[in-house]
Amino acid sequence: MGNRSVLDEIDSNILKLLKQNSRMSYLEMSRRMNISDATVQFRIKRLKEHGIIKKFTIAVDPASIGYVVAAIMLVQIDADKHDAAKNELSKIPEISEIYSVLGEYDLFLKVWARSLEELNELINDKIRSIEGIEDLLEIVIVERVKEESFSNCS
Repeated sequence: MGNRSVLDEIDSNILKLLKQNSRMSYLEMSRRMNISDATVQFRIKRLKEHGIIKKFTIAVDPASIGYVVAAIMLVQIDADKHDAAKNELSKIPEISEIYSVLGEYDLFLKVWARSLEELNELINDKIRSIEGIEDLLEIVIVERVKEESFSNCS
């Protein structure tokens, strides 16, 4: 079950329902899908065992807890200090995502702040101070058009 081609219609429907509401009961899913709740339970267990479902979590609206500024940052790192810099960046709680990328820059970051002033402090005091960081390209997000985790279950 390591790839999409082995997901049948039942698995896909379970994933769609869980994406809508990860707290939906097995009984409610079984009613909506017209299958037994034991089948739903077995399928979810199997999806977890095969790593298709990694975890059940919540989605927090950053603005509701004061994080109204989001930015994308592209980072160039000295090749000799690449791993150490990645580890240090991973410790900064305002950075929600870090990806190694190909091209002119080495890392792609998603960063959250309560204000532009706080973002500026984060960049200058925490990020630029990490040994090995050579260059940053900061892009402030003005509108989130689509933001969700990947789950193409169709």
